Amino acid sequence: MRRNRVIYTLLSIGVIGTFFGHGMWAVDGKESFVELFTGSFDNVLGVTVSTATATTWVQAIGWFDLAVAVAMIAMLVGNIQAKGALYEFAYSKAAMVIYAWAVLWSFATAASRLTAAGVFYPEVWDLVERAPNFMVPAALIYLVYQHRQDHHPVAGSAADVKTPAAH
Repeated sequence: MRRNRVIYTLLSIGVIGTFFGHGMWAVDGKESFVELFTGSFDNVLGVTVSTATATTWVQAIGWFDLAVAVAMIAMLVGNIQAKGALYEFAYSKAAMVIYAWAVLWSFATAASRLTAAGVFYPEVWDLVERAPNFMVPAALIYLVYQHRQDHHPVAGSAADVKTPAAH
């Protein structure tokens, strides 16, 4: 059990770093993020987005990333405490949803390197290079899921079956 909490902690630090770091860059309106936004809209949807509009969207996304990072920090604290409401949150269905969002969003932002450029090769290596950004939260989903299976067995499962008392 302790081993899983250590793994959860290490993976959490990684995903928090991803969301907090990218969030801070986005809130600052990082030019390359704005270019990824405008390029992706142009190449995928055929819609031209002004730099000012894209900057506003990137900044809003950055604030959302920071909020997600704060939720992940709360889950990390709960995991470290190993008791209480934050611990329950760390292994809740809500945690799985947050980490699922992290997988999807991290994959989408990694893929934006391809969509913004409008070509697959060699930009595909930008996606490959960012695989940890979406695979780390995927590993956390697995840990949370396994914890839930171990501690909240489904009614009628083998873990729920009681053996008759010996006389």
